[in-house]
Amino acid sequence: MNFIKKKITLLIIVFINTNSVYAFDGTVFIDIDYILNNSNYGKSIILDLEKLKKKNTEKITINEKNIKLKKDTINKNKNILSEDKLKEDIDNFNKEVKKYQTEKKNLLIDFDKEKKNKLEKFLKEINPIIQEFMAENSIDIVLEKKQIFVGNSDNDITNDILKLINKNL
Repeated sequence: MNFIKKKITLLIIVFINTNSVYAFDGTVFIDIDYILNNSNYGKSIILDLEKLKKKNTEKITINEKNIKLKKDTINKNKNILSEDKLKEDIDNFNKEVKKYQTEKKNLLIDFDKEKKNKLEKFLKEINPIIQEFMAENSIDIVLEKKQIFVGNSDNDITNDILKLINKNL
């Protein structure tokens, strides 16, 4: 009788342990921002965007300085110039300000488009790698880490995907 109890207890323990091993439900999560910031491919995208932003900022700064100089010149010469010449200078100045504002707005819009395009391209490039990883590891769903309140760190595949992206891209 004692032998049967031991066998049953052993079977129950084995059954409980095997269920917990195979209890993986196929849902994992990934931190896309971490991959973007730490993968070689993502770093190159960020570097390109920073260069473009710096170039745009320098262009805007130069234009702002030129406009400020013209404004100062008009203010210094407003008592010396004739009324017609002053009005003409002010009109030209206002046109340049409008042109500057339009150019600044267009630079910001173009930068946002470029950023969006590069990020979409990044996601399209890494998508097949993630899908292949999912197929190899019998994963059903990959969630973005930002959308998860609490999760088991064993379900975080960020580092695995990061290694694959650095290897393949």
